[in-house]
Amino acid sequence: MKHLNKILIAVVMIMGLNTHAQDSKNPWAVSFGVNALDTKTSAGGGNNWLDGHFSKAFSVKDNWNILPSISYVSVSKYVGDNFSVGVSGSMNKVEKYVSYTNSKYTVSNPGDLKYYGIDAFVKYSLKSLVKSSSFEPSVSLGLGYSVLGENSYQTVSPGADLVYWFSDSVGLEFATKYVKSFENREINKVVNAPSMLQHSLGIKFKFGEK
Repeated sequence: MKHLNKILIAVVMIMGLNTHAQDSKNPWAVSFGVNALDTKTSAGGGNNWLDGHFSKAFSVKDNWNILPSISYVSVSKYVGDNFSVGVSGSMNKVEKYVSYTNSKYTVSNPGDLKYYGIDAFVKYSLKSLVKSSSFEPSVSLGLGYSVLGENSYQTVSPGADLVYWFSDSVGLEFATKYVKSFENREINKVVNAPSMLQHSLGIKFKFGEK
């Protein structure tokens, strides 16, 4: 894993050295970093649907599962009219699984389940609306496939992200998405196919024309 991290960093740095400033001439983008998974959105409970699914969404210490290494990568291409298309992949390990029993939330370890996810997505940039040269918010929608332990299932992932561009080609990206499972699951009995909130933080590079 350490060697993989070094290779990814070296490759992306080389790409960054060959970029140009014009966005229109740099349609490709690569981002990589760390991701976090939160299963609370599948636990149920709450006063209503919104409260049950998204309350305490940023309880990092209690609910987030984070690998201390590069754990996601994304590649996308600008296709015009503020739209980009791309693919992303991530991996993680679920040690904190949130359940709702006896009118309270509990967190347990389901067995250090390995997680792998891949998405094909469409993204729409809102940079022209905010009229900022440094901040670029976007919304996205992805269709993908997740593997958790021995279970695999299809997902749909609406999301949003924000990039702070240090320069015309290098930026810091924070993204969050709701990975909605298409499959049924028994939250209080076994870990099967939970929906999750997935957050990521990393570096994004734009490149293209030599």
